Amino acid sequence: MAPAELFGESLSACPACGTSGLQPWLRQEIAGIAFTLDKCPACGTGCLNPPPAPTYLKSLYGSTGHGAKSLTSFEAVLAAEREFPNSTVDAASMVRYAQKLLGPGHAGERLALDIGSGYGFFSKAALNQGFSVTAVNPAGLENRIFRQLNGFEPVPQFFEEVDWGARKFDLVILSQILEHLLDPLRVLVKIKNLLKPAGVAAIAVPNVDAILIKILRSQSSFLGLPEHVIHFSRKGLNAVLQRAGFAVIHHRYYSRIPYYAISNRLNLQGTPRKLVNHCFRICQWLPLTVCNWAGLGLFQNAWAAPQD
Repeated sequence: MAPAELFGESLSACPACGTSGLQPWLRQEIAGIAFTLDKCPACGTGCLNPPPAPTYLKSLYGSTGHGAKSLTSFEAVLAAEREFPNSTVDAASMVRYAQKLLGPGHAGERLALDIGSGYGFFSKAALNQGFSVTAVNPAGLENRIFRQLNGFEPVPQFFEEVDWGARKFDLVILSQILEHLLDPLRVLVKIKNLLKPAGVAAIAVPNVDAILIKILRSQSSFLGLPEHVIHFSRKGLNAVLQRAGFAVIHHRYYSRIPYYAISNRLNLQGTPRKLVNHCFRICQWLPLTVCNWAGLGLFQNAWAAPQD
């Protein structure tokens, strides 16, 4: 796609809180294309401005899902997760806390919707907790791996394009999805209407105030440009949820750097790789815990419920 076709219309207001007067923040050049990030003066949320064109995002997520770095086989996905337990840990944590919030009032069959279900680890966690799961994801490559993991296939469409009829869910899972959306408010309103009155939305997004962005700024690959369209602050995430009709029940920061980050740089394999991974895992715990406490964690979770 040519650079001119990559961008859509410029934003005049914050996609999280709706405040006008976005201010220049960072610029990052990738493959000769300059991407500009603006920041909201009210909530601190960052956004690509102008944002990527809808046609670009659809072409990206409709093929490999989360971009060219996606793993291409079931065995490779499981091997990566064994070396660095990441999605499985996040999925279990998000679903368990949602289960706790739902409480005994949601006895009987519990219905979960996994939006942008990826390789299927979050759907798997919901199945393990007794939910009947529906997943939706446009990426055929990810969906094939999802089927091998869970035994059924997601609806192969973008969530926004599906007519869900009168279906209502106890739990909606949005893990690392909102930052990819051009209009998160519209999507969250649709999700609210799909939840039962006492249902829960479990959300994970990167943190715009993460320590890696504070230190590295435009040099940080953590920005995830251009796929990450919106970079939420805690205040911005709360704002967009409230505008969509949700009440935030609980929020937390969490951080985890791939244990193999150093091993990959040193091209280590076998026993040396395992030892270095183990040491890095232990060494990162305390500084990242401090970052979470200070609001500088790499990611943030929010659990929210519909309010009248």
